[in-house]
Amino acid sequence: MATSNIPLNKFRLLSQNLVSGSNLIYSSSIDVSTIVLSTQITNIVDTNKSVSVLVQRSGSNSQIALIKDAIIPPNESLNPLSGKLVLERYDQFIMTTNSGSTLDVVLSVLENANN
Repeated sequence: MATSNIPLNKFRLLSQNLVSGSNLIYSSSIDVSTIVLSTQITNIVDTNKSVSVLVQRSGSNSQIALIKDAIIPPNESLNPLSGKLVLERYDQFIMTTNSGSTLDVVLSVLENANN
């Protein structure tokens, strides 16, 4: 039985401009599991920029790299996922970069209410 205050399924579109260092893009709450449907990272400046995409599992101090130090050419985009990504309760979707205000991120997710 799903939690009564949360819709059974909810689509969300999230966007963010990355700052230098670690950026928490999405975190699953206690009441939902999430399917990341797609993500797009766009370089909005005229020089190459690098980005890493990571998942931190709930209760773990280690991060799992989905893509490490990927170079995005000027005015180009990168889709770091070749398919869907499942995030369980309290999992975190993180991106890191060494330069701020140069990369825009759009993330499409489907949240599913947990029992």
